[in-house]
Order: sequence, then structure tokens, then C-alpha cells
Amino acid sequence: MQTERQTFKKEERLKSKTLINNLFEQGKIIHHFPFKVLFQTTNSQEFLYPAKIAVSVSKKNFKNATDRNYIKRKIRETYRKNKSEFYSSLNDQKLYFFVIYTAKEDIDYKELELSMQLLLKKIISKI
Repeated sequence: MQTERQTFKKEERLKSKTLINNLFEQGKIIHHFPFKVLFQTTNSQEFLYPAKIAVSVSKKNFKNATDRNYIKRKIRETYRKNKSEFYSSLNDQKLYFFVIYTAKEDIDYKELELSMQLLLKKIISKI
């Protein structure tokens, strides 16, 4: 039995300034500790994958760039590991979302992964 590769490609990252600005103006918000998520569905055919994601960690809470980058890397990793179930639940819908890390301290990986799983389920229930 061959398992599906769990990858996180460049096309799955949200980089468009217009889409990000649109999220902050019109997007729906979900809070689930340690995350605040802005998301919006779209019917754009230019999305190669069902979802695009951007991650942000506050400079106010984490002064060192190495700390911010480490937390962002952990968040992207938890998303990468849990996105296959998320994609299958989307039912041909396309969405983009922006994850903001709101905790004041670094949270260990297992708690972060559990929070990400619950967050993705929450997003699916809101769509």
C-alpha cells in the first residue's frame, strides 16, 4: 500500500497582496487558541490546490526573528500533516486563509498540532 506524500508546495502559500487585503477587509474570523484565522471562500479557477495559507507571528510578542520563524515553521508543519483530511472535507470548494499566532509564548508541537486539527475542523464547519 502506497501512502500519499504530505507536501506543502509554493502554490499552496498565500502571497497575493490583493487577496490578503481582501481577507482583512471582508474575511470571516475564527478564534481558536493560539490562533486567529481570517478566511474566505472563492470560486477562482486559478487556484491549483483547494486552499492557500499564510502564517504570521507578531513581532510585538516575539522580538527575535529566529523565534518567529521557528514558530511559523511549526505551524506550517502542523498544517502540512493535517491538510489531506482538510482537503477531502472541502468538497471542491476553494478557500484562502491567514493564520495569526496570538499566544505570548512558544507552545510545544503536540499542543500546536492538536489546535491546528481543531481549527481546520472549525473552518470546515463555518463554510
